[in-house]
Amino acid sequence: MKLEIASPDDSAALVEFYKSFPLDGPLQIKIDRDGNFFHPYEVHGEKSLTYMLKDEGKLEGMASFVVRDVLLDNKVRTVAFGRDLRISSNRKAILEWGQHFLPVMNEVSSVLDAKYFFTVMSLNEAKSMNAFVRQRTLKRPLPRYYLFRRLNMVSVHGRFPWAKNPLPHLRMRHGSPANVDALIYYISQKSRSKDLATVWDAQSFHDKLDRWEGLKLEDFIIAIDKNDNIVGCCAPWSAEGKQDFIPMTYNLKAHNFRQFLKFGKMLGWTRTMTKPFSRLKIEASLNFKYLNFLHADNGDIFEALLWKAFDDAQENEFLVYNQMRSEYVYRRPMNWVSAKIPFGVYLMMPPDTEPPEFMHPVNERPIEMEPFFTF
Repeated sequence: MKLEIASPDDSAALVEFYKSFPLDGPLQIKIDRDGNFFHPYEVHGEKSLTYMLKDEGKLEGMASFVVRDVLLDNKVRTVAFGRDLRISSNRKAILEWGQHFLPVMNEVSSVLDAKYFFTVMSLNEAKSMNAFVRQRTLKRPLPRYYLFRRLNMVSVHGRFPWAKNPLPHLRMRHGSPANVDALIYYISQKSRSKDLATVWDAQSFHDKLDRWEGLKLEDFIIAIDKNDNIVGCCAPWSAEGKQDFIPMTYNLKAHNFRQFLKFGKMLGWTRTMTKPFSRLKIEASLNFKYLNFLHADNGDIFEALLWKAFDDAQENEFLVYNQMRSEYVYRRPMNWVSAKIPFGVYLMMPPDTEPPEFMHPVNERPIEMEPFFTF
C-alpha cells in the first residue's frame, strides 16, 4: 500500500469515498461534499493536508489535518485539527494505517508547524470510540486520546404555543460598516475567555470572515441594549451545496421525533425534517442553518437571538448551534422544540508524551467550536 498527499485533482475520488461512510447515531447520515471536497478545510483553517492510503490505485483510507492559529492557555498557538478519518473494512488497510498514523502526525507537525493535535468525535459513534479512544491494546502505534471538553450540538426545530420572546423590545441590527468595529470588539472580548478561540483582534476576525465563503458581514444579527451597547450576536449561515447531510435512516427515537415535528407543523409549532433515503429512495439533504459567532451576555438575550434567527430562516429550515456543557447561557430553552447530540473534543498525543498543562482538571475554560467544524 502507498500513502499519498491529496491534490485538488483527487477531489472527486475523495468525495465518493467519503460519502460511502455514513455517520451512526440517532440518524444515520451520509455527508456529501459534491463539487469540492476541500471546501470545509478552506473555511476551517489557513492550511491543510489530506493523506490517502491506496492499494494498487484503489483508495482504501484517508485522513485530513487542518491547521489554524487559536487562543490556547491565553496564548496564540498553531494547532492542527484531525478530521475525516475514514478507513475501509480491508484489514490490511486498517493495519497499514496504524503504522502510518504517528509518522503522519510528526510530518504535519514539522511541515505545518503545529504543536498540538485536536479532533472532535460524536459520543454516539460506538465503533469510532472503541477503535480510537477505548483501544483494547496499548501496543498498537496509535496516538492517545485525552478528553479536553464535552459539548452538545443542539438543533432547534420550533416553539411551543406558550413560548414568548423574553426581550421583545431588544433592538436587533444586521452587521454593517457602521457597527463592525463595535462587533469585533465584542466578539474578541468574549472569545478571549475561551480556549481554541479564533478571534482575538480585528485582523483575526477579518481573516476568518474572508475564508468563510458565503458568510457576509450583513448576515450577522446583533443585539443592542438601550445604551447602544452590543449584548449578543450570531451569524446564521447555510452550507447547502458545500456540505450536505443526507439522512439515510432514523432510529426509533429519531423517527418518533420526526413524526412529532410533522404533527407540530400542522399546528404551526415546528418545522419538519427531511424524509430518509430508506423511504424516498432519493438523497435529499437536511435543511438547516448554523449559528456561528454565537455570543450572548445572558440567557434571555440568547433566546431573543434565537427568535430573530428562527423567524429570519426559511420555513423549511431549522437552526443548529454548539453548546459547551459549562455554558448555561446557551442551554436549550424549555419552551422550544429541540434535540441534541453529544460530542467530545479530544487532544491527540503520541503514547510516550505527557499531557500539557492546559489539560489539567483545574482548567475549566469553555472552548470555541463552530458547529460547521464539528462533523
